[in-house]
Amino acid sequence: MKKELVLEVIQERWSPYALSQQTVEEFKIKAMMEAAGHAPSCNNEQPWLFVYTTRENEKVFNDYIEFLVEGNQIWAKNAYALIISMARTRFSHNGKPNRFAQYDTGMAVSNLLIQATAFDIHIHQMGGFSVEKVREYFRLGDDVEPIAAMAAGFLGDGTNLPADVLKKDENRRPRKTVNDYAFKNKLYNPAF
Repeated sequence: MKKELVLEVIQERWSPYALSQQTVEEFKIKAMMEAAGHAPSCNNEQPWLFVYTTRENEKVFNDYIEFLVEGNQIWAKNAYALIISMARTRFSHNGKPNRFAQYDTGMAVSNLLIQATAFDIHIHQMGGFSVEKVREYFRLGDDVEPIAAMAAGFLGDGTNLPADVLKKDENRRPRKTVNDYAFKNKLYNPAF
């Protein structure tokens, strides 16, 4: 597939470690959240939950930093905002398990990422956080599953990052080719 057929906003998305503390306007954060809400979901359940804080509330921001593993705290503390994505794991209409909740939440996050990229805001997602700390902090029941932590902000210059972390931003990580993951008629039969 020709690269130029892929929307530029999708091609431009990446996850830098060097993020700026520069204020991200509230209307942009709201638009990112609204974009998430336009994702499809099983039975229109919309199981995603997003909770965020910004540098404007230093105490809460520092609480969120404490959710992260040490290696992520080093660079994420420089972001403007921190976001936690979660999924409600039971259907609201019957209480049965929703095995699509994480999948649907991932699609909502994808919309959020694309909207952020359109604003030149970068989102770096992290699996390196304490689910237990998030559960305790928000007093979550067993029907809500923390999915990922995200640091958000404009691109920074990295002057406050250790050299080994800054080096990770020098080259964007390579993407697999379409024939590495898309197949036609049978598994591992290249599609293109």
